[in-house]
Amino acid sequence: MPPDQNDTKQSTKRSLILAGGGMRLAYQGGVLMAIEEQQLKFDHIDGTSGGIFNAGMLASGLNAYEIAARWRTLNIKKFISYRPLKSYLNPLNMMGYADADSIRDVIFPELGIDIQKINAHKGADTTFNVCNFSDKSVESIDHKSATTDHLLAGVSLPIMMPGLKIGTQWFSDAVWIKDANLIEAVKRGAEELWLVWAIGNTETYLPGALNQYVHMIEMSANGGLLEEYDRIAMVNEKITSGQEAYGQKKPIKLFVIKPTLPLPLDPDLFFNKIDARSLINMGYAHTKKALKSMPEQGVPFDKEATKMSSPGNRLNIRSEFTGTLSQDEKKVNAQFYSYFVLSELDNITRLNIYSSFKMEDFEFEISCYNHEIKTFDKDGKHMFECTCSYIHSGEIYGLKATFSLNSAIDLMLGLEFKSVQIEVSKNPSKPMISGVLYQSAGQRIKNLFPNNTRKPDGTSGRISLKYKLATKLLTYAV
Repeated sequence: MPPDQNDTKQSTKRSLILAGGGMRLAYQGGVLMAIEEQQLKFDHIDGTSGGIFNAGMLASGLNAYEIAARWRTLNIKKFISYRPLKSYLNPLNMMGYADADSIRDVIFPELGIDIQKINAHKGADTTFNVCNFSDKSVESIDHKSATTDHLLAGVSLPIMMPGLKIGTQWFSDAVWIKDANLIEAVKRGAEELWLVWAIGNTETYLPGALNQYVHMIEMSANGGLLEEYDRIAMVNEKITSGQEAYGQKKPIKLFVIKPTLPLPLDPDLFFNKIDARSLINMGYAHTKKALKSMPEQGVPFDKEATKMSSPGNRLNIRSEFTGTLSQDEKKVNAQFYSYFVLSELDNITRLNIYSSFKMEDFEFEISCYNHEIKTFDKDGKHMFECTCSYIHSGEIYGLKATFSLNSAIDLMLGLEFKSVQIEVSKNPSKPMISGVLYQSAGQRIKNLFPNNTRKPDGTSGRISLKYKLATKLLTYAV
């Protein structure tokens, strides 16, 4: 468990470093909820590339639950606004395949990013990193002097969006130089660096133009991070030898929160093969687990800190259940959302579930954590019993969700996941809320496209692979 997590005097100076990752950084909404529940306080927050969205929301005064709620309801397709048609007639001479108008006019307002509130922000110092293309350097813009154009430039990835001219100089996304500005945090006196990392970092080089464009970003981002590590290692060496560096007197610690597998790429989010809700639930569950086992001394400043497992073949199944549950002899409206990820790598099959829950008296939808799965057969059906926890009004509740599956063919046709049995309790032997929620036929048909297979290179699997993985799901045993 990290030190001083409930220290209201804030004896340890901390920086929260929100690295980039595009639209999929809805994931950070879940991370922020878990961090807020842990009562970790930060003197400084730093955003780079896609991390600018979440840093901007925090500096605009939103709490983590409000941030997650805004990501859930955001129309992801509004990220793209197209350039005049004539621009596409000469694609090799375009400044970018899209422009920033929709982000400025739609995305920022819907996410609650307000530059006036950011400039007047009285909480943690917040910095936004941009690439000064004219100087080929990274500039860290303080929230007091940031402009909307700075924030837009910080998320303007070359080829995808043109850089912005601010004054006499051009600015763009900093990811090609660095995707996380740890040194800025050190300069501001941070003794603990809390890095939220979502850029892929696996060992496999994949085929295809999209994968290789992403690989270029991964190489730049991870390579820049390793150089930051080296600089901080030298700072720590000076400190341990009795010297000061950047005004620091104590060795700097690193804490990293990351996904276990690379997150789906932005096209999957844009085409609804994953949604913001599932990413938020993943970020929350991963962070709750990471905080529980986080070593007090942090993790080494080395290449393993952001490493992720190769994904292998995956089957993703998203479901949305609604209806009424019984609570104290009355009926209450409720929703339960689940996202199953079955992965197969080196003949090892793993099943993870991410979920969230909402009842009519909840102010916000609540993500769940500590998921555990048990399987058994009953009446010719394969049953999945998922137990997890959630926190509401500071209280921890246990939730049990039980699903039944009949056949791989039914699963592929959208005929499975018709219902889920829900039990909520503080005492596992005595449920206080229970009942059955249903997924309508229309919703199951709607989810046929999102319920997809992915090969290790990120491409869609054929029907044969989907059938193979669906069969593995139906025979999965714990």
